[in-house]
Amino acid sequence: MNRRSADETRRKINDAALRVFSASGFENSNMRMIAGEAGISVGALYLYYKSKDELCSTIFKDLCDNFLQEIKTKVNPIPDPARQIRAYISTYIDMARLHREFIYSFNREKGFAYGVDWKRSFFVELRSFIDAIIKKGIDSGVFGDINTDEATKIIMSVLRGYVVSIVIDPENLFDPDACADILLNGLIKRDGGGGKVTGNEED
Repeated sequence: MNRRSADETRRKINDAALRVFSASGFENSNMRMIAGEAGISVGALYLYYKSKDELCSTIFKDLCDNFLQEIKTKVNPIPDPARQIRAYISTYIDMARLHREFIYSFNREKGFAYGVDWKRSFFVELRSFIDAIIKKGIDSGVFGDINTDEATKIIMSVLRGYVVSIVIDPENLFDPDACADILLNGLIKRDGGGGKVTGNEED
């Protein structure tokens, strides 16, 4: 089997596993179900992954990588930092909604502490990304003189809370535009109605 064919088979397995885990949950899924969904034999599946746990970890890591790439693709071309924050929030929530069933079954059965080391690396990269946007906003005068580190922590915590709500409190899922409005503008009414940052303005 050549490298290209092996990569295609691995991608087919990963896609199939994501569908099976999302539909049946981790505990109720098995390698035979995944092999059937991928259209390969169980023996062939074990050539790529030694266990269901290894396959599930790979799926989660791939989702994190895809998430980061999607964020960068959607946010980096935008010149205005306020609109970048809005796009970041929207993309984050869209990705969480897209993979809602997998996030629900994975964290419900495996727990939020599972894979803490590689999750930490994932969040470090996210934190650096948001931090850079906020610093650019301050330097350009779009944002006020705020504590960059604290602002970054708040944005990350709010959005991580969205993921937690998918698992334990689905009735508390919020709208991305409302989230961006509050994070960018705050709750206090501005005198004269000026000084608001919406991130909706066209360049």
